[in-house]
Amino acid sequence: MRATGTVTGKRRRSGSRAAARLLPATALALVLSATASVPPALSQQRSTESGWKVVTRGMRHFTGLTCPDQVASLNRIRVLSGSADRIAGCIYQNPAGVSAIVRSHPSGGGAIAARAFRERYGAAGFPLLKTTGAAAAAISFLTGQEKDTSRCESLWRFRTSNTDYTLWIAYTLPGQAEAVGPLVTSFAELLAEKAP
Repeated sequence: MRATGTVTGKRRRSGSRAAARLLPATALALVLSATASVPPALSQQRSTESGWKVVTRGMRHFTGLTCPDQVASLNRIRVLSGSADRIAGCIYQNPAGVSAIVRSHPSGGGAIAARAFRERYGAAGFPLLKTTGAAAAAISFLTGQEKDTSRCESLWRFRTSNTDYTLWIAYTLPGQAEAVGPLVTSFAELLAEKAP
């Protein structure tokens, strides 16, 4: 299968499967870098409109979820507004390619989100993984493989007295396996301290 693209109105073919696989990653990187470079005033205005307020070294949602600018090795690159099944959330990423999304849900919503994650990834044909360490407490799928590395996506559920949380992390094995545990611990501590 060959990737095709358009450059100045002409059709271009690439004979490389690697180029076809890199296209989605490149597009994601462009979107994330564009999001990260939004001028602060505009970013604050959009964030405030969706229920977020700037606080010292982070953002706080009116429901109580606080997303620091940095959690362990990850930097916050975007805040997310709520929907019917999600109250609010934040996207984090580091230069090594580890991405994370922390989301708050109405009470009981974390179980629904975890079930939807399992069903959707399974229906897409991704194999469910049995993992060890911090990932053993998560629902984990193998979402890509290249040479000696495997791309994994895992979802954890946390619960406080009146709010559910989910933490999604995308990482590469074996190289980033040791980073997962400290990341999960950092987010768990953050949610325990800052949760409403």
